[in-house]
Amino acid sequence: MSHYDKLGEHGEMWTYLGFEPWEHRGMAGVARKITMTKTSLLGPVARYYAWDYVVWRHGGDADVDYLMREWKPMPDVIMQRFLLVGSSLRGRRARSFLLGFRGFLEVYGYLPGVQFHKKVADLVPPVELALKEERA
Repeated sequence: MSHYDKLGEHGEMWTYLGFEPWEHRGMAGVARKITMTKTSLLGPVARYYAWDYVVWRHGGDADVDYLMREWKPMPDVIMQRFLLVGSSLRGRRARSFLLGFRGFLEVYGYLPGVQFHKKVADLVPPVELALKEERA
């Protein structure tokens, strides 16, 4: 059990934020699906989705490489973001599926106490809160 596996003990917080438990090939964390709707005067004209993954059990660079090489697009999903807690990955790694017509994949690393990429500014605070409660 890694130090960050304790993040899984905060199920009530993750559920409140719309996340559900998630596991894949030894990776573990939480995931949520966000629905975005494009509207006009006539009402909704398009609906598309984004998936956010906060992963606290992973194999570091090996899983980053796996995600970049093997992860597949999903129907009607425009963005899939992975935040790998405890990963030393700097910045982000990004991939487009079919020139972006089938969506995008972005992978970010996050180490507590180290500056993080601004595009995951919405995913980091719950992680920091859960880690802060662990130390208290």
